[in-house]
Amino acid sequence: MFNYLHRVVRFPVFSSSYTAKKKNTFPNVFSLGLSLLVISLVIGCNHQSSSVPIESSVLTVDTVEMVQQGIQKSRRGNYKAAVNDFNQVITQNPQDINAYFNRGFAHSSLGQFEQALADFTKVLKLDPEMVQAYVNRGNVYLQLGEDEKAIADYEKALKINPNDAFAQNNLGLAHLNSGSPELAKIDFTHAVTIDPMYGEAYYNRGLALIDLGETKKAIADFQKAAEIWKQMGEKTASEAALAEISALKARN
Repeated sequence: MFNYLHRVVRFPVFSSSYTAKKKNTFPNVFSLGLSLLVISLVIGCNHQSSSVPIESSVLTVDTVEMVQQGIQKSRRGNYKAAVNDFNQVITQNPQDINAYFNRGFAHSSLGQFEQALADFTKVLKLDPEMVQAYVNRGNVYLQLGEDEKAIADYEKALKINPNDAFAQNNLGLAHLNSGSPELAKIDFTHAVTIDPMYGEAYYNRGLALIDLGETKKAIADFQKAAEIWKQMGEKTASEAALAEISALKARN
């Protein structure tokens, strides 16, 4: 089976263009993450986020093992070595969708965004229905401050799979980043409807509500996020949400 690691990579999502426009920006925004694709020796299984199977050419066992090796290196944070592994796979099989996808993840983690965009775009040429490739490419666009392109990719992902809470949350981040908190609020609400335990979406909706002047509702969302994260054992995230509540109460 293909499995995706959601909400593993966390980093601030406000681009410099957003922070320049917003004077009261809260820096602890969660959940613009990249998904690492994990493959098994069984090729052609369905994506977890999409019912469309990968149509790839026949792979040798050595090539599959090399992709797995690269994935493990990415898990350990050794992204440069992972890129080298994926390069070797692509040299042997230029149609290997798994190698391109995971190389895109590694490039993104190294801050090599143009290379990451090229890899995710190649994936989508090989499989136009791959939800996570749209989401990850959207994440890269958002990091580059290209909000409209990010929004377009998230919307494509959601057209394929309307129940992808991760894509819905990141669409909200793109709308928030582009100065549309009302649209962002709608997106985050969809995300928590799909996944009621999605702490990041509650947190991010709280940020949108601040922009909309709905302080009481924002506090309620930060409280919900804090409770979920505490339940999940994510102490730092829970404390960040509680800090937002304290800051809001101090200002009002």
